[in-house]
Amino acid sequence: LILALAACGRFAEENEKPSEPKGSDGKVTVLLDAGHGFGDIGCKYDFLGGLSESDLTLTYVSLIKKELENLGYTVLLTHDGTSFPSVSELSSLAGENGVDFAPEKMKDNNVFDAYERTVYANVLAKDTEIDFMLSIHVNANADSDKCEGFEIDYCAENASSDVTKIIFSSVCDSLEKEFEGRKLKKFADSWDDSFIVTKYVSMPSVLLETGFASTESEAKLLTDALWQSRLASAVARGIKNYFES
Repeated sequence: LILALAACGRFAEENEKPSEPKGSDGKVTVLLDAGHGFGDIGCKYDFLGGLSESDLTLTYVSLIKKELENLGYTVLLTHDGTSFPSVSELSSLAGENGVDFAPEKMKDNNVFDAYERTVYANVLAKDTEIDFMLSIHVNANADSDKCEGFEIDYCAENASSDVTKIIFSSVCDSLEKEFEGRKLKKFADSWDDSFIVTKYVSMPSVLLETGFASTESEAKLLTDALWQSRLASAVARGIKNYFES
């Protein structure tokens, strides 16, 4: 009888644990933003072998998406590299969903810029509760070919900054464990210094610069399939560690 009760106790305890991480609505939804694209290719250096920042951000987003989906998360994208809503379409979507935006900041051209992507992110959040947004970029320094490492930012002065700080720290910890010894500059930005995609969105948001295209050794890493996979796994683990803690 004692053994049976102990077994039942263990069974109940195991079944009380969630089978997968949960957001406040019962699931985890992550929005991934591939920086640049379309008429804005971002930075481009010969070191990248014909690739541009927009090519690489799409690659990284695709890999991170796969990692997160394997964890059971729902993953949304601000764009897939092939299409994006026009200014008129985005304005209509924002109006229909009660999303505030500044029309004068949106331009009707072949660029889905950072501000337009934040408006779209807020539109998406009206239909699906988005727990976290990650914007992926590639860094560059026109004045030096020696810069290296990751840079990661969040806005410390918006409504979601308390939660964002914890997710930010979790992603940083995971990157530091996977890439021991690699530089990682962390920025808790003021409102004025924050990136558009970290301060104007309605959900916790972090921007990650994956490396410097302007440095030859960094460019080799950025375009290496194994390194790309390691980075995607590390980022996904950081997100997972937050939602499962």
